Amino acid sequence: MRPPEVLAVFNEQQVYEVWMGGNLNDALLFHGMRLHFGVFSVLDWVVVHQREDAYLFDRPVHVWTRDSILVEMQSQGYLAQTLANGDVDVERQLSLSFAADGRLDWVEIYTPRHLLGLAAAAVWRWALSPFRAWK
Repeated sequence: MRPPEVLAVFNEQQVYEVWMGGNLNDALLFHGMRLHFGVFSVLDWVVVHQREDAYLFDRPVHVWTRDSILVEMQSQGYLAQTLANGDVDVERQLSLSFAADGRLDWVEIYTPRHLLGLAAAAVWRWALSPFRAWK
């Protein structure tokens, strides 16, 4: 997807939030979400942070814990590993970070063609839709 296609999907204003950091010339910014575009302006990186309507594996992002998401990812066939800092990672595809209370609060999805190749289109779709219809 390119920026105009993403903007056509979202019916909300772009907004900058402090957690988003800098150097965002290649990104569209929405509440709780950064969408980055790479070569040829194709969407290739999504960052979700505390977005209330974000779903992962048919459940709101904020209800997942490290243990519960690891069990789910294993059942879905993902080769997830827990890093030394406690993050959960699927190499070059997905990175998950957790708040102090153990709940998932940061999701990074990389290079959608790899995710789609692993039949995880649902993960990508929720990142692009403010609507639960795509969860």
